[in-house]
Amino acid sequence: MKLKASASTQRKVAQATVIVSVAFLLSACAQATRETFDLTTETGALRSVALRSGPAVYVPEPAALAPTSSDRIVVRAGDDSVAILPGVQWSDPMPRLFQRRLIEALQQCGLSASSNFGAQTKLQTDVRRFEIDLARNLAVIEVSVQLVDSGGGRAKAARIFVEEAPAPERTGSPAVRALSDAAARIALRIGQWTRARL
Repeated sequence: MKLKASASTQRKVAQATVIVSVAFLLSACAQATRETFDLTTETGALRSVALRSGPAVYVPEPAALAPTSSDRIVVRAGDDSVAILPGVQWSDPMPRLFQRRLIEALQQCGLSASSNFGAQTKLQTDVRRFEIDLARNLAVIEVSVQLVDSGGGRAKAARIFVEEAPAPERTGSPAVRALSDAAARIALRIGQWTRARL
């Protein structure tokens, strides 16, 4: 004799099947990793200055607003709307990566720069733009910089730096290369400006 499942049992089996299917899809999405990039210095800009030892500078992590503060690569459309480049990401949140480039640039400019608090001078930075401008096919970086006395908190000097690099392609490696080029140049300019004031 063949047993027939009740309507209630059939509904439970159907619900369980749906739950398992959804869990499988979520798992598959989670496993679809983004391509990861770091800020490189392939242009050799930072290597063009001789390494020397000089005044100490404390370089905290730069300030930035979302989504620039995240690990995603930002793009700006012609209508000034902001989005993220799909399928790619930075290896760390962008401010942390840029902090490392700044420290390297300051060291190459003859300053004893580090992320450890204790130096008399602090290089305080605010990254306002770090993105691909789709309308102009450019990588654009804008950074507000202040040299601050660590003891009294008094600003010694301030300036806004802007750097651009050609970005004819807006995907993966080409976009990252353009941003890396602009980052290396602006970091070196900030380093030279800082060195001239200490």
